[in-house]
Amino acid sequence: MGYSITRRGFAKGALTALSTAALLKTTSSLAFARASGTADLVRKDLTGLSGELVLDEASRKVYADDFGKIVHLTPDAVLVPRSTDDIVKLVKLANTQGLKIGTRGMAHSMYGQAQIEDGVLVDMSAMSSLRVIDDGAIEVGGGSTWGPAVAAAAAKKRTLPVINDTFLSVGGSLSTAGFGPTTWNNGFMVDHTLELEVVTGAGDLVRCSEEQNSALFNAVLSGMGQCAIITKAVMRLVAAPTNVIYIRFFYRDDVLSAAHDLAFLAKDGRFNHLDLRSRPYPIGGLEYYVECGFFYDQSSPPPKVEELAKGLHFASQEVKTWTYEEYYRRAETCYSCLDAPKPSLYLTVPASKFDAFVGKTLNEPERAAYVAPWISAWRGNVFKRPLARVASEDLIFRTQFNRVLPNKADIPAFLAVNRSLYEEVRDLGGTRLTASAIPFTQSDWIRHYGPAWGPFEAAKKKYDPKNVLGSSSKIFAV
Repeated sequence: MGYSITRRGFAKGALTALSTAALLKTTSSLAFARASGTADLVRKDLTGLSGELVLDEASRKVYADDFGKIVHLTPDAVLVPRSTDDIVKLVKLANTQGLKIGTRGMAHSMYGQAQIEDGVLVDMSAMSSLRVIDDGAIEVGGGSTWGPAVAAAAAKKRTLPVINDTFLSVGGSLSTAGFGPTTWNNGFMVDHTLELEVVTGAGDLVRCSEEQNSALFNAVLSGMGQCAIITKAVMRLVAAPTNVIYIRFFYRDDVLSAAHDLAFLAKDGRFNHLDLRSRPYPIGGLEYYVECGFFYDQSSPPPKVEELAKGLHFASQEVKTWTYEEYYRRAETCYSCLDAPKPSLYLTVPASKFDAFVGKTLNEPERAAYVAPWISAWRGNVFKRPLARVASEDLIFRTQFNRVLPNKADIPAFLAVNRSLYEEVRDLGGTRLTASAIPFTQSDWIRHYGPAWGPFEAAKKKYDPKNVLGSSSKIFAV
């Protein structure tokens, strides 16, 4: 069949095309002018830096991305600080000149949370100091990844109570709670933070803890970078094991049986490390496995594997015995950091609602498309930070729907599915975890934080009165 167009239609289309081109040209010109103005400003006024300013367009475009590969925002300028004084100078300049500031660690966010367009991005990667204080504490730079901290602690036969992926940054993890395979019984990483050094949104360098500046401390931990930039963190250390029995129990395509065994183990407490993951079958579909680790000291014989497997309903198992170093180095790189859109969704679901929600989700093609579930069962009484919002029940399922999409996928459609899944979980008494790819408004955030919103808003007004920090998340009015 041929296609024809009337002269009027052609003219209308041509005018529309010309108008769109003119709009794009105007928008591009304005963005260039704004970026040039910001570059001139920071070049002129940010002097005596120990770090570097990144101002050329090609280098700035490298920062217009994150793990999710959905949002692409090019900052007007980038500061790579090498001292807290560099950050103080930038924040004070932002307060006098009306600049916005974003902060980036390893950019392991799904929806642009580590990006900024109309402002200056702080690349924290050079802020990587490290100091073991004593057997009970280690101080780590906000831009460091966790790997060096875990290795330094292990050399002293100590470890962090909770370790998330060791390639993630300290500041990013503590701004979003930070969880790992020992969270089920030990809470988030923010629950084991003893002290912070931060630069507030007003440009003040402050130390804070439960005993000193506690309102700021609790507004920064899980606070999405809204009140301050984390420059150092003092983390609790505990005794490290020498060895780990690492077992994967396989359940073929039965996610609910795997999840029920995971919940049984979270209540039972026989393992230290607990998680549930999925992997594709070569012929299609998914296989689920419960991942378990038993920590022990080589001076004491561990239990037999048959004892550790009692009461479970798996189809097969895989057992390894590792040194603790082999264990914590098992995943030192981001295996899923692919150059493809990843609108992943992290939710906490009350255990009483989990079966119905996950059963429905994984059996509906639109909801389950490209999903590789990753699930944890957490005890509900181990979380204490007010901004780390989780479902309120004795047992909680972290229900993570990882998606890696084709580059030509309909991203807005998948974001709409995420939004729908979030609303369903919210109405069941669940929450989102903050790195998720979900469109959110300020009213959504107010509802999300619930009783913690008032103190959070008060801290924002006190410590970032001109709202220069964290605008990408749209938590507070821009």
